[in-house]
Amino acid sequence: MRKVISYSISLLILNASFPAYAGSVVCADFGSQAEAQAYFDAKKSGYKRLDLDKDGIACEALR
Repeated sequence: MRKVISYSISLLILNASFPAYAGSVVCADFGSQAEAQAYFDAKKSGYKRLDLDKDGIACEALR
């Protein structure tokens, strides 16, 4: 039983360490334009979806 609990806790911690938007990021996932821009500039997974008009500015509506 202890192994099951320990394993479950380990999975929860591992899952919490990855951002929820790692695979399918959208502007609504960010609290500010600056946060979205930092993600975009770091070229993380899905970053291109943050700049639909391709002007280099992510999530302009969040300004």
